[in-house]
Amino acid sequence: MPSPDFATIHLRTVADLAEALPYMLGYRPRQSLVVAFFHHDQFTVAARVDLPAESTWCDSAADCARLIITELGAKGVPAPDAAVLYLLDDSAPGQPGLAAAIRLTRLAGLLCDAFTDQAVTVQLALCISGNRWWNLTGDTDLGSGTELPDSTPGPTTVAFTVAGRLPVRAQDDLTATFTPLTGPAADTLRAALQANHTTRPATAHELLENAATAFADPGITALPPADTATLLQAISDRLIRDWAMSLPETHTNPAARRLFTYLATAAVHPHEVLACAPLTLLALTAWYDDDRALARLALHRACRLDPAASLPALLLEAFNQPISKEQLKNLARAGRPSN
Repeated sequence: MPSPDFATIHLRTVADLAEALPYMLGYRPRQSLVVAFFHHDQFTVAARVDLPAESTWCDSAADCARLIITELGAKGVPAPDAAVLYLLDDSAPGQPGLAAAIRLTRLAGLLCDAFTDQAVTVQLALCISGNRWWNLTGDTDLGSGTELPDSTPGPTTVAFTVAGRLPVRAQDDLTATFTPLTGPAADTLRAALQANHTTRPATAHELLENAATAFADPGITALPPADTATLLQAISDRLIRDWAMSLPETHTNPAARRLFTYLATAAVHPHEVLACAPLTLLALTAWYDDDRALARLALHRACRLDPAASLPALLLEAFNQPISKEQLKNLARAGRPSN
């Protein structure tokens, strides 16, 4: 739930709100329900969840509204008095976006009622499909929708850029950063991961130090399969993972980030759960680089891979609070005992 300061950005029209969505989240979401909340006409926070399956819409709408409002209250966010809904559903190949808008009109209505029950008025519900948007609350005839700015930035994009907010990336581009490898490289890693690569902590620490040193060279993009398997299995141990949190300081953040990105992609099928630890470490290094969208997506992926893992959930909670990089670095230093 990022909550950037939009005091200098004025969103006056429905088109402005449609164009502003990626800047509210920090990336362009897909297959999502996003709720942007406002307090006294000022944007405060945006919450994103996966678009629910149609068979669950009635229950999902009520649960979503209740849980989000409860969480906002627990975080001390000012009680919202208005909300804007964004329902994002990319059409199936060959299917026009209008079909998605027509289908999602019912979900928009259920969500409006659910948030009203939570004392929050939904002022607008937008469907975004492909590169077009539809106003589900105002248009009686949805028609062909309105095109979003593409190659030529619209006024809202220009305003965000002038305010120092860089053009945003698509969710798929971000998640591709840590998508597991496929093809021959994956086959080699899979064979290595099937072997037992348990190692003593001291040996694991040395391997991590050597790997971080190697990845200081941007030309290095991989490790030997046996070393990769050993590291993936080693950092699945909580103590070794916590020790690795300090690598961005003992080496450099770019080197550590490249290493953790590689390890996340090296957790190939059927060993994807081993990506939980490197994804958590990648999120930390991304946050140091102010790449908050990637950090959150990496943590969400880690939580899905291992729902019992506590650190990614705790970091997600921390990233939704005003936490400084120095506070995170103090947390990382605590994982590396002094000799």
